[in-house]
Amino acid sequence: MSLGMEREAGFHYPPIVEAYTPRPFRPSQYVVRRTVDEITIDGDLREASWAHADWTAPFGHIFMVGYRQPFLATRAKLLWDDRYLYAAVELEEPNLVGHVTTRDEEIYRDNDIELFIDVDGDAQDYIELEFNCLGTIWDMFLPKEYNRGGLPHSHPRVENSPPWDLQGMLVAVRMDGSLNYPLDTDNGWTIEMALPWNSLQATSRSGAQLNRAGTMLRLNFSRVQHTWPRVWPIIDWNDRGPGSYDWTWSQSLVYNMHAVESWGRALLTDQTVLQSADENLQHAFAFAPPPAATSTPEPGSMVAIAAGTYSIGPDPTDPHDSPEGREVLEAFLLDRYPVTVGQYITFLNAGDHGQFCNVDMANPDFCGIRSCASGGYEAVAGRELYPVTLMTLAGAQAFAAWAGKRLPTEFEWEAAARGSRARTYPWGDEPPTAIHANYDYHIGHTTPIGTYVAGGSPDGLFDLAGNVWELCDSSWHANAWAGEVDPPRTSGQIMRGGSWGTPAANMAAAYRNAQKGATCPMVGFRCARDLRGST
Repeated sequence: MSLGMEREAGFHYPPIVEAYTPRPFRPSQYVVRRTVDEITIDGDLREASWAHADWTAPFGHIFMVGYRQPFLATRAKLLWDDRYLYAAVELEEPNLVGHVTTRDEEIYRDNDIELFIDVDGDAQDYIELEFNCLGTIWDMFLPKEYNRGGLPHSHPRVENSPPWDLQGMLVAVRMDGSLNYPLDTDNGWTIEMALPWNSLQATSRSGAQLNRAGTMLRLNFSRVQHTWPRVWPIIDWNDRGPGSYDWTWSQSLVYNMHAVESWGRALLTDQTVLQSADENLQHAFAFAPPPAATSTPEPGSMVAIAAGTYSIGPDPTDPHDSPEGREVLEAFLLDRYPVTVGQYITFLNAGDHGQFCNVDMANPDFCGIRSCASGGYEAVAGRELYPVTLMTLAGAQAFAAWAGKRLPTEFEWEAAARGSRARTYPWGDEPPTAIHANYDYHIGHTTPIGTYVAGGSPDGLFDLAGNVWELCDSSWHANAWAGEVDPPRTSGQIMRGGSWGTPAANMAAAYRNAQKGATCPMVGFRCARDLRGST
C-alpha cells in the first residue's frame, strides 16, 4: 500500500449497538467575499482584503476518515472583484524542494499545490492548475473527466494535446526557507494568484455570468507531498522518497482528484471582507429529510424487461463520443432495487467471500458492514435496507455469480431506465426534484432502497436515478453502440444512474459515467439475469 493510503494507527470505527442514522456529508463550502483594496500579486498577503478573508479549514486526507491525516498544515483563502477570482494558499514545509521550471511540465514531480475549477459544476470543461514553490505553472483544460475518456489540453504526454493557457492569470510565490537544502528546517511557502473572470467565463457551458453575487463554483485544492530523502546535494530528481500523500480541502470520497461531484462549493457574495458573514450563505446548501417510506421493499426481486430495439444515447453532456444509437436486446430480468447491505452480508457469510469486504465498509455513515467478534459479518443496526457501497467490480461480480445472476450491460441498464419511449429519466421527462431521487447532497448519504416511489419507472424499478452509481459489465469507450472496441487512452468501469452526490446536470439516464477509483461510498450495483431459461 502506498503511503498515501496509510491508515491512522489504532483507528477503528466505533461499535454501534442501537439503530443508527447516518451522519450527513457534504463537500466543503466557502463564502467568497469582495475585496476592499487593490490586490498586488506578489505572494505577500499584506492587503487588508487578505487580512480579513477567512481561512479554510486545514486540508485533510483526500479519501475519508481512517487514513493518516496530514502532518503538515495547508490552508487557503478566496476573494473576488469584478476582474478576478483570487486564491491564496499557505503551506507549511520544513524541506523546500523544487526543480521544474518549464511551463506545462508535470509539476507533481515536485511537491505542489493544485487548484481545480468547474465553473458550471457539471464535470465538463473544467480547469486543473498546478504550481510548485518556484511558481512554475502547469495549466490544463479538460472537456470531461479522465475516466470518461477525457484528454486534457496542455498535457506533455498526451499525443496531439492542443496547447491551452488560462489567459491573463497572475501568480506569485514567496518561500520562507532555503530551497533544495534539506539539512536545515524551513517554514514553508505561500502562493497567491489572480484568475481573470473573462478567461474562466470561456470555460462555461451555460454562459451564465460568473462575476456576480450568487455564483456557485465547484472547486477543490489538492496538495501533493512527496517524502524527499534529506540528502545534499540533490542529484537524482526521480528519487522522491518511498511515497507521497494527497491532501485536499474537500474530501473526494475516492482516491482521485477528478471526481468533480465531490469538489467543494465556493459561493460568491457582494459582502466585503469587512462585513459580518451572512449566516444564510453559510447554510446555503442545507440538508433535507428524505420522503417517508410508503411500502416495504423486497430486496432481490426482479422485473422482466421486454425484448426489442431500444434507443441508446445520446449522452446529453457528451454527444460526440456517446451519440444516439439503437440496440436490439433480448428479454432479461433486472433487480428491482440496488443490492442492499443486508443482501451483501448474506453473501459474505455464505462462503469464503471475506476478500470482497474492505475495511471501509465498516464506516456506519457510508455502508455499515462490520466484522463479528465470533467471525462473519453483520450490519450496523438500521442499515440493512440501504444500498451496499464502496463496491469493487470484483465484489459485485462475485455477488452476482453467487446469486445466479450477472451485472447488466450498459445497454440493458439504459433500456430499463428509459424504456421503449426513450424517457429522459426513469420516471419520465420531468427534471429531477426532491421527490424523485436522492442526489446533489440533498440528504448527505444513501437512503433505504425504494424510498423515492415517485422516481420509479413504469416497470416498477426503483433507485435507477440517484442514491448509488451502479456498476455495469464493461469499461467506458466511445461510440459503444457503433461497435468501436478500441480502448481509449483513459477509461474506467461503466457505472450508471447518478448517486446521492450527483448534480442534476448529470442525472439523465443516458449519462455515461465510469468508475474513478477502487472504492467509493457513492458506488453500488444491481444485478441482471437472462430471461431465457429462468424460472
